[in-house]
Amino acid sequence: MTDSAARAEIPQQPGDGGSTEAKLAGLAPLLDRLEELIGEVDELDGPVRDTVFELLDGVDALHRLAVTRLAALLDDVQLLRQADPAVAWLLEAYGVGVDDVDAASAALDAVRPYIHEHGGDVRVLQVADGVVRVQLTGACSGCTAAAATLRNGVEEALREGLPGFVAMDVAPDSGAPSHPPPTQVLLQITPRPD
Repeated sequence: MTDSAARAEIPQQPGDGGSTEAKLAGLAPLLDRLEELIGEVDELDGPVRDTVFELLDGVDALHRLAVTRLAALLDDVQLLRQADPAVAWLLEAYGVGVDDVDAASAALDAVRPYIHEHGGDVRVLQVADGVVRVQLTGACSGCTAAAATLRNGVEEALREGLPGFVAMDVAPDSGAPSHPPPTQVLLQITPRPD
């Protein structure tokens, strides 16, 4: 679908005809198409894909900053949410008026059972400008497998569950001993006898 064809699908409504809820529902095809386009961009060659996502992240960061500052200037986020469903959607999409630490912690609820199974936990220490500072505690602290857990589980949960997530910063757990690499060789491959 071309760019002009995608724009043609945006519902056109004369004046302010129809309710805001109906207008939002009318955007469903556009939102679906945007999801498809993001999927297509994800399939592009690495450098092109990275450039497009950097562009999208930059536009998103500008919008997030503007919406957040606008809400702060108006000083009553709850009133804004109640005033109009479209405004409420925008504020929710950008996480305006949400406690970032609580939201990041809630996003990690999906991976906590896995981490708990391994005798550890993950804490959100701080969120600033989309960067979430976390700390692995318990048995996971200092574990050599923790890096993979962070990369695959924790970071993905934040990316999916926290609006405005940019990056993750891992704080060391100074109270936990580091885990040494295993000393026992579990498998040794030797040449086959002739």
